[in-house]
Amino acid sequence: MQDLEAILNSLGGSDDRAASIQDQFDEKLQEFVERTRRFSAVSLIEAARMAVLPWMREDEYHVDPDASAAHVELLALIALSAEAQAGGPPTGPAPEVQEMSELISRAKEDLDLLFNLSHLRAAMTADRSDKLAFISLLARGSQVLIRNTSYADMAERTVTDLLDGVASVREELVSGLGFDAHDAIRVLAAVHKIQQDQVNDRGATFAEAVNSLREAAVSATESSDEAAEHSEELKAQLRASWLEAVGDFFEPNQEASTVPVAEVVAETGLEELRVRAVVERFTVDISGQTPADVVEAFTAGDNPLRPRPFIAADGDRVLLPHHTLSADAVKENLEEYLKTTDLWEAYQQHRGDLVEARVHAALERVLPASAVFRDAFHYFVPANQAEEQEGDPAKYTKRVEGDHLVVVDDVALVVEDKAGAVSAVAKAGKTQRLRTDLTSIITKAADQARRLGALIERDGGVRTDDGWVDLSEIREIHTVAVSLDDLMSVTTATAELVRAGLVDPANIPWTVSLHDLELISELVDKPAEFLLYLRRRRDPLTTRIFMAPDELDLFLLFFDGMLWAEPDPEEVQRTFPFTGHPTPAARRRFREQRVAFVTSRTDQLDAWHYSKNRPGGPIVPKPTMIDSPAGPLIDEVMKRGVFGALSLGATLLSGSTAFQEQIATQANILLDNPHPGRSRQVAVPITQMTNAADGWLLVWSTHPTGAVDLAATIADQERYLRLKKHQLGLPRGALFVFDQKSRELVHVSYDGNAGELPDELKPLLDRLRPPEAFQNRPPPSAKRPPKKRRRRD
Repeated sequence: MQDLEAILNSLGGSDDRAASIQDQFDEKLQEFVERTRRFSAVSLIEAARMAVLPWMREDEYHVDPDASAAHVELLALIALSAEAQAGGPPTGPAPEVQEMSELISRAKEDLDLLFNLSHLRAAMTADRSDKLAFISLLARGSQVLIRNTSYADMAERTVTDLLDGVASVREELVSGLGFDAHDAIRVLAAVHKIQQDQVNDRGATFAEAVNSLREAAVSATESSDEAAEHSEELKAQLRASWLEAVGDFFEPNQEASTVPVAEVVAETGLEELRVRAVVERFTVDISGQTPADVVEAFTAGDNPLRPRPFIAADGDRVLLPHHTLSADAVKENLEEYLKTTDLWEAYQQHRGDLVEARVHAALERVLPASAVFRDAFHYFVPANQAEEQEGDPAKYTKRVEGDHLVVVDDVALVVEDKAGAVSAVAKAGKTQRLRTDLTSIITKAADQARRLGALIERDGGVRTDDGWVDLSEIREIHTVAVSLDDLMSVTTATAELVRAGLVDPANIPWTVSLHDLELISELVDKPAEFLLYLRRRRDPLTTRIFMAPDELDLFLLFFDGMLWAEPDPEEVQRTFPFTGHPTPAARRRFREQRVAFVTSRTDQLDAWHYSKNRPGGPIVPKPTMIDSPAGPLIDEVMKRGVFGALSLGATLLSGSTAFQEQIATQANILLDNPHPGRSRQVAVPITQMTNAADGWLLVWSTHPTGAVDLAATIADQERYLRLKKHQLGLPRGALFVFDQKSRELVHVSYDGNAGELPDELKPLLDRLRPPEAFQNRPPPSAKRPPKKRRRRD
């Protein structure tokens, strides 16, 4: 951000800032190109790889915020195009040792400047009337700078399952291209491994040279006076040997920088023809393009190395700038081929089936065993306005398909899968195509999910091919759109999706990639955590307050208890009038909220994920949610299988640590201050939201010691819960009954009753204290003076 501000400040009062930025861009690019012409492109790329990308041993991971694959890619494209433009490698005097390293040490700063200038230029020339402009810039920026959106092992598994999962598709690839997806991944992985081995071998040779030089220097120091006469000559020899060792390691020649195809054949065990077919298919071709051409395309999001990451040298050797693109390259490249064949439709069907199965498996991991799944089902909706107005599901005539309807007691998840991909043109930020692709993936999924959700709310169920599905007990519906492709930083910019008209602000879906959903399902320990994340993630205010480059950053922020937006206290009071007028502090907290830009929080996640696949290595603990004082109570409710346990658990988990500590000790407060022969109870409304449907009433009560029957106590307290819930206008509630003598939790019940009270209960409302009593209520442990007619609070 400071770099961007510095560029803007340097423009001064320029009348045409975009033109000034373009001039600066052209000038800096030309300066950089001239510096690269001194060196062999392949050697320069290898030297940049060593300098910029993280070093690691086999089966290790490394997280380095300064390591940037984008820098290596752009330097490679500039060097290759400049060399081709000049007619081949440089023919002048050989560069001095460390001259190349000096250029690379400055390259990151130079390339960052080019990135920033292109970003500013795009922002200044964007059509401000286009509501999709900001999302377009996000998509373009993601393509330019972000590479490892999914872990390599997950991406490779998905690509192999996709492209080799149907025999006819695999056979088409082999017959048409000479290899299948697994072959391509093996060749790319082999080149990466051989390159790592080459670097390690050069490093070992360098270490041996350093040791030899050190021994020679020590020997010379201890030698006779006669040898000392030749000390200057010896120093020169040692310096020359040192520079040679440095050059061989850090500035290798073309042979040391590349991998022979024959060695790839030996490493993979594949037939030579297959290996050569893979190399040919995945070798980049920028012939005829100038450095300006490739940089303009790259900074606009059109990276030719994305689908074809190999760089050819001498016709029989290859170089892979880095391995983070490998799985995505295989998917994009081979899908590009399949689109030209008759099997494209079959492949698309398989792609959809695979996503459906993987989504089901992920949701099974994260939800209680009692969850009821309906996958790939058909249901009926009104075909016209007349059918909709009549509102009789038995007469609906339009049959539509749903991907997943998952019901857990009073909670329904409506999930739509989208296996389609965002096109390369859209990824480059072309707004019209981006709108088309995002509409197909996000908007369509959101609309389909919203349609089913609205039907459940209105009709209390849905008519399917298998008959009527009663969903009258549903009180909470969440819509989810799962995409096979990672949608860059677009899915976390929910507020911008709303502004662009791609998402309905009244029903914001959780839009997530398949890989992120699968990772989240592994991280969640309690189903209540997942439901609470859905509530927070779909909250309209949360989507405006928090912005992050990645879904997992938001999820880990949630794990740390920080994904929370202060609701508008005026709206809270209008939704729940009994809460009283907002305090100045509440108004201030809401007013002072600012947009929060969430930076990377995935270091521990990275360490845990990589450690799982490291043979014999230590297992790094996975990220977990902060300790919850309400955790034992949530576990107990889930263990008892109480109806509504999932939604109740998420509600107990939703409060601040102080609130959770309060509810964790609520029973002890009542039990420590008993009413002889009578129950004690305290009602706690949950109202920190602006949607009345999300409100809850929690009641803690005691079963007194004596002759009172437990069943009678439960009936009395459940009646109180229903009355008080109705009085306050809260849709759901829960009762916790503790035995006064044993101090054990003896009963938990859920109340989702809606609508009017039964006639026999209405007179009892007068016995309740007025709702306004919650505004200045005494603490639960306080004893009240006895009254002739006890009124419940």
